[in-house]
Amino acid sequence: MCDQLRTLPSVDLSAKNLGDEGTAYVAEALAFNTHCRALDLSKNGIGGGLGAAALAQVLPTAGLVTLVLNTNSLGDAGAEALAKVVAGHPHLTTLDLGQNGIGDAGATALAEALKLNTRLQRLDLSGNAIDKEGAAALAAALAASNTLEVLVLTDNYLGEAGALALADALRGNSSLRELHLKGNEIGDAGVAAICEALMARHGDIAVLDLGNNSLTEAGAAVLTRLLSLKRSLKELNLYMNDIGDDGVSKMAQAIADNKHISVLDLGGNNIGPKGVAVLAGALRNHGSLTSLELGYNPLGPEGTKTVTDLAKFNLPKLTTLKMGWCKVAGGDGARALSDLLLLNGSLQHLDLRGNSLGNDGAILLSRGLKAAENSKLADLDLGYNEIKDDGACALAQALKANPEGAPAELKLNSNYITRFGQVALSEAVDMVYDMGKGKMTTVHF
Repeated sequence: MCDQLRTLPSVDLSAKNLGDEGTAYVAEALAFNTHCRALDLSKNGIGGGLGAAALAQVLPTAGLVTLVLNTNSLGDAGAEALAKVVAGHPHLTTLDLGQNGIGDAGATALAEALKLNTRLQRLDLSGNAIDKEGAAALAAALAASNTLEVLVLTDNYLGEAGALALADALRGNSSLRELHLKGNEIGDAGVAAICEALMARHGDIAVLDLGNNSLTEAGAAVLTRLLSLKRSLKELNLYMNDIGDDGVSKMAQAIADNKHISVLDLGGNNIGPKGVAVLAGALRNHGSLTSLELGYNPLGPEGTKTVTDLAKFNLPKLTTLKMGWCKVAGGDGARALSDLLLLNGSLQHLDLRGNSLGNDGAILLSRGLKAAENSKLADLDLGYNEIKDDGACALAQALKANPEGAPAELKLNSNYITRFGQVALSEAVDMVYDMGKGKMTTVHF
């Protein structure tokens, strides 16, 4: 393997259980490879001692553009060792150190390196233990950078203080295009500071992830102003906050007016039928929306029908709709979803997990699947829906009746389907293959 590593232009050794010793061997082989541009050593148990030192020794002479070390055990010591190399590296544009137990000391070392590096465009430090001190150091580096385009700080411990530091830095930075801050408990005050800074800066923002940050209706009001002013925004993630019906109602028109938004995540925000009705009215005929996440909201049958009426004809580019755990149930809500399957010609991924559909809901959905003539559905997730054999058999009949419209993946995990229902679906899969010109469908139980 070491001989091959000396010549390959891209090396993926993720999840190979290399450890420090194996990493040292890999580094030694790569020292002779002047053509390698991408190296992935994620999930290998690399520590902050021998493994990090071996990489730090070989990196200065390597032509790497992308280095992925996600999900190892580098810690602050490993981050500090790599930071010394990153500072002057002439080629590196992407560095992923997510989930490595890096704290404020490691983040500070990397921040100092970032000040000296004029090439790095993407830095991923997600899932570490960076607190406000580390955030302040990274903020200072961000303020000085004119090359960094993507900063991923998802699932750290920035808090409001860290968000305020980043906000100050953003005002003077024009290069950043993506900011990922999910899971940092920055609250309404932190969100407001970030939004105010983004509105004041000269550069555009394309992706903003503020999921799981204790955002409420008050924060939604500031986001509304950002959406109105920054029409460059393409992806907005507010997953697992608490903006409620009033918050989404405030944002709805600004979302509608921003014609560039293609990905919108409002899952887990306590949005009910009232709020989703306002949102649906604003999104009607939105020409860019490709992905809509509404899972973990209490939409019920009424809200479900509102969403399906919107998606059937008025979102021409929608390919992904997530409505897991929305209290759809097996009556009118399932019937509305069946109509969606029948009439929508763009949807590829539909998530309906945890909606208590039961046999009745599965039977209703099967009618839509059976008659859909222009279906592009690739992935239908019906897990956790209390579906039994009768529902499974109805779905099997739908696959047999419409093999060309059968999804590539049908997920039925954690239902109550016995061997009888499983056999019926397996036979249906065989028929799809025979009648669908070799089309493959996989059913997950």
